[in-house]
Amino acid sequence: MPKIEVAPGVALHCDERGAAGPVVVLLNGMSQSTANWLTQSRHLSEHFRVVAYDARGQGRSDLGTEPLSLDVHCRDLMALLKALGVERAHLCGFSYGARIALAMAARHPEVVDRLVLTSLGAGQDALRRTIVRSWLETLNRGGLEAMAWCSLPSILGARFLGRYEAQLDGMILATTRRNSEPALRALLESLTKFPRPEEDAPKVLAPTLVLGSSRDPLVPLEGTLAITGLFADARHQIFDDCAHTIPVESPETWRQAVMTFLRG
Repeated sequence: MPKIEVAPGVALHCDERGAAGPVVVLLNGMSQSTANWLTQSRHLSEHFRVVAYDARGQGRSDLGTEPLSLDVHCRDLMALLKALGVERAHLCGFSYGARIALAMAARHPEVVDRLVLTSLGAGQDALRRTIVRSWLETLNRGGLEAMAWCSLPSILGARFLGRYEAQLDGMILATTRRNSEPALRALLESLTKFPRPEEDAPKVLAPTLVLGSSRDPLVPLEGTLAITGLFADARHQIFDDCAHTIPVESPETWRQAVMTFLRG
């Protein structure tokens, strides 16, 4: 599908699948693109109209000249939904995309039916801040490929790395091809300035599913449990066989949890 202009000089890449059913919007992790949702989109499109898109600075979308913020991302998503003729949708975000989805649900409850947040928790502890800073410092000092390698042990668990170790070079190549240093730098810098998720969670009216891992160094288990308790209507599910990137590391179990929730 061609890119959709959401602001002067800014167009977002969008991938639509499925012609009927409720709309599900998939929101990428920070250095991801719609390509990372390909398998999940195919399965979900059997029951939903699936819209996966690259936010500003991600994949094939434009970065623009404005500093990235949750306000900018929410405004872009509202413009995208309007262009697609979507009045209400389920939002399903992972990590960076989960933070955008949470902000959208808090600020625009009229457009959100149900909310799925994967790998997002309350609290911004020193370990998480240090990991994110290490990515930014590595990007600034060593470049995009070095940053991609630096991030792997933090976002992928031991089981997944052991199974796919021979394919890691290809994963790094894909990451470098779908990102640019200026855009990824802007995304990382914006992440350090986002307000805490717990500021938005109590404002959400939509039923919410929080998916977390007991082995995620970026989002500790207590953070997952804490943010779940801040929503008016929320449940959670904990994964024990993966780390941060749950939709990739445990795709079938993640999809089953999402499908059950969205169709419930």
